[in-house]
Amino acid sequence: MDEFPAGKKAVGSCIVFKKKLNEYSNCIKFKVYIVAKGFLQVISKDFSKTFSSITKFTILQVFLTLAAYLDFEIYQVDIVAAYLQDNLNKEIYSFKQVG
Repeated sequence: MDEFPAGKKAVGSCIVFKKKLNEYSNCIKFKVYIVAKGFLQVISKDFSKTFSSITKFTILQVFLTLAAYLDFEIYQVDIVAAYLQDNLNKEIYSFKQVG
């Protein structure tokens, strides 16, 4: 698509190639990612919310102490993968990839 609707702009992207290695440094898998160039976005026009998965150590320490006191089980969750797999509910326009 060469032309976009009025008032819409395309988000640039690039292709990233990565080799997955085992413990002996042998290649076991090739992965390809299409990464959006998010640095071109404008706050409140292109997006409205941002999320950060950073916490202070003291908050984590209090949480773990309370969980140990109440004998709760604690599970680890990969937060990065949790929100990257979310469904999109907006139209996004991108340039055609070369190659």
